[in-house]
Amino acid sequence: MKAVIVGVKRKTAAMLCEDGSIVKVVNKNYSIGKEVDAGMTTKLMTIRTAITVAAASLLFALGLGTSSYYVPARYVSVDINPSIEYSVNMYNRVVDAKGVNEDGEHILQELNIKELKNKKIEDVVSMTVAEAAKEGYLKNEGSGIMIATAARNNNNAEELAAKLKEAVTAVVEASNSNALVMGEAVGLERVEEAKELGITPGKLNLIEKLIESSENPESINKEDWLDKSVKEIMKQTKENKDIGQENRPSETPGQENRPSETPGQENMPSETPDQENRPSETPGQENRPSETPGQENRPSETPGQENRPSETPGQNKIPDSNNGNGRG
Repeated sequence: MKAVIVGVKRKTAAMLCEDGSIVKVVNKNYSIGKEVDAGMTTKLMTIRTAITVAAASLLFALGLGTSSYYVPARYVSVDINPSIEYSVNMYNRVVDAKGVNEDGEHILQELNIKELKNKKIEDVVSMTVAEAAKEGYLKNEGSGIMIATAARNNNNAEELAAKLKEAVTAVVEASNSNALVMGEAVGLERVEEAKELGITPGKLNLIEKLIESSENPESINKEDWLDKSVKEIMKQTKENKDIGQENRPSETPGQENRPSETPGQENMPSETPDQENRPSETPGQENRPSETPGQENRPSETPGQENRPSETPGQNKIPDSNNGNGRG
């Protein structure tokens, strides 16, 4: 028989058994919340509720504060179509469980509530999802699992939600399911609001998201969705978001008010700044002659050519006729 250590002193410890009895045992370096085999412990005294005074005296002597073990410190809900809510103590052990709808009650009957109490919440939630998968709740396309956690300390709730989401994801993968696993922390006020509506805080969260996704939230009656499955709520939420995207303009928000030019471009001249003051020539070119430097002082002929006769040298001393033409 399994038991859970609910209190520790120097040499003794208190052990909570599955039948609800509390047993005083020898402390073997136990820690609160540790699961032990009751048959392997050294029992010192069995406490029965029939002897109230003796029980109270023992608890006072041990300084155990076992009453805190049964006080819910956190709340966990699991929604598929079965909806189940767990009360968890400060040691993350399940102290109570209840089915919020008929399918949830059926799952708990199959698991046996007594077997779930005093177990770690991550183990219990994993067992719950595995049973739901076994009964076919996760086989349909678009199935979803919503896990919600609540605690006085929101950081604790967020950490627990992440841990449970990881544990459930492993179960879903092992079941060859494509179900979407969601884990969220909610406020304690959401837990109270959900109780008034007769649903889990996780399902209430999903319904609120459904309403927010609608283009006309006032047209959605929250009560109409209280008995819907997670799959149905998720499907409608997706459809609402798709419709919203179709009705959005193609332009980027605010783009219709933006000029086609780059901001400030309308004030810029078409030319590069100062371009209108710049000559078309290369800087300094207006002072340069078109000829190669010094070319204006050079004659067109080859140097010295103006002093040379056009004829071949010596040609001007040769007569037009041969030297012997004047002879008689």
